[in-house]
Amino acid sequence: MSGRPGFLGGLRQSDAPERDTDLGFGPDNLIGGTPLIRLGDPNGPRSGEFNTPPGFDPIWGTLGAPSAQDSSDWLGRDQEPEGLAIDVEVFGNGFQISGQIHTGQFERLSDWLNMQTGFIQVRDAWHVHLGLANAPDPDQRKGTLWVRVNQIILVAERSPVAQNRPGAPVVEKQKRKASIVTPGYSLLGSIYVHKYGSITQFLETPDPHFLPITDVNVRWLNDSAMIARFPFAMINREQLVTILDQSSLDSVDSANSPGIDAEDDIPLHRRSGAA
Repeated sequence: MSGRPGFLGGLRQSDAPERDTDLGFGPDNLIGGTPLIRLGDPNGPRSGEFNTPPGFDPIWGTLGAPSAQDSSDWLGRDQEPEGLAIDVEVFGNGFQISGQIHTGQFERLSDWLNMQTGFIQVRDAWHVHLGLANAPDPDQRKGTLWVRVNQIILVAERSPVAQNRPGAPVVEKQKRKASIVTPGYSLLGSIYVHKYGSITQFLETPDPHFLPITDVNVRWLNDSAMIARFPFAMINREQLVTILDQSSLDSVDSANSPGIDAEDDIPLHRRSGAA
């Protein structure tokens, strides 16, 4: 039958290729010389294969992977100045790390640590058995560890580092003996409060994030026989659970009992097990 089809008729034979061409499905319709893929097309890519433009990387995109400047493991922060290398023990709730921290352009560990966010880098580091930092583990290999800052409870220096800071401003502070409880640890050492300040101000002030503590004894809560001593450490104020100002207690005890020997001022439960 010639002419246009009736109401119930189908498309003319000349309509089908015109429609396919308009919709982009015609055999001559190419994009960049690559035929479009149809469902069920035997000429399409096989299972697991994709037609990607030349030079396109599925991970890095069209720019490709960045070119490494050196053989360092993570770029960027490795390129900062090495600075002072400090042997440290990093304590967290259920983990302990032994290694080195490089302070870059900072002269003190406290200044460097209080400028860090996210993760810090500990070099020549390894996870140690809690309280056994000096016992080598044959299964552990030293490397660069990245530690999340907000999970750190204490960063302790294994040995004091002599620092010469001529012309640095001096802030007058009071030395106070304090007993501190954190997740997993009990600490005994000396904290430093502004001369005319109070413990309340010391604790409520948000900065600095890490507080210095000297002559610190670290005792494990799950094993009171395990104890470590460090000349200097930095404690994360967000990890403080309780703090007891023992300086005020010692002054009251001394006033009430002036003839008692200084060693007897220490409660028996704190003297037991001390080296």
